[in-house]
Amino acid sequence: MRNRLLRLTMAAVLGVGATVGLAATGAYAAPVPAPAGYAAPDPGVAHTDAVAPEATPLPAGQKTRTWTIARYAAAWRKANGREMTDLERDALARGCIGVTTVNIERGNINPPLGLSFGTFDKARAVQDALNAVLADATGRPDYAAQVRRDPLLSTLDNVTSSLPAGDPSQWTAVVFSKRFFSGQDSSWTAEETDRAFRPDARGQVDMTGYHYRAKPGYVNFDYGWYDPATSSWWHANHSEPDMEIYQSTLKYYSRPLLDFDRQVYSVTFARKTVPAWYSSTN
Repeated sequence: MRNRLLRLTMAAVLGVGATVGLAATGAYAAPVPAPAGYAAPDPGVAHTDAVAPEATPLPAGQKTRTWTIARYAAAWRKANGREMTDLERDALARGCIGVTTVNIERGNINPPLGLSFGTFDKARAVQDALNAVLADATGRPDYAAQVRRDPLLSTLDNVTSSLPAGDPSQWTAVVFSKRFFSGQDSSWTAEETDRAFRPDARGQVDMTGYHYRAKPGYVNFDYGWYDPATSSWWHANHSEPDMEIYQSTLKYYSRPLLDFDRQVYSVTFARKTVPAWYSSTN
């Protein structure tokens, strides 16, 4: 019932028709043709900057800015040249995790954590190195070969396995942050918990033991999507209903909260501009 209400709420907010009976985690409608007047974005341009050009940098001294779902969706539509699909609306409605999910354009997934790091600078360096390889790779074998030759990427885990299916040219490396509670296993000793999810000598954080568990009585995680066009971090208060989206500085997004004792900066692969045939099944 909650999923049905979530779909109805998002449909009402975004000004689109609701598909009654489809749950957020269930099946999706068959592909639909592009809407009349749809202008497909240039396939050579990656729209990984959230909602540019509507979004502007925060004024000096301003820590955060609040966006309604309706305003964010309208700006996203202007940036991407189309309405959100059912799948994207469901993803966005998940809250902070949804803001990141909807911008990587890989379906309603949990953003991958295989390339997580202890600092933003390290994540940006990995992002830059990956995008240089992606721009030059002639296929997946060449991508893997270039990763092995790269002085930074060759030292890291999961770089080759993290690339989604398809030609490397359809992907771009992006950055998001995740805040969470270190006590992911009740059987861990205090010493084991203290050692968990710390960056290693390379600056990489092993997230294989992470299970989305919350500190008892607190929120389980917070995601922030990095928008290089405005140097902002996009996050949210919680999932629908009554969801608000925030555009914040890194310092404000990372401010101390009792819910979390860890923060990582993760690099993943976002689909470049979505073709006109993209639908709620993709």
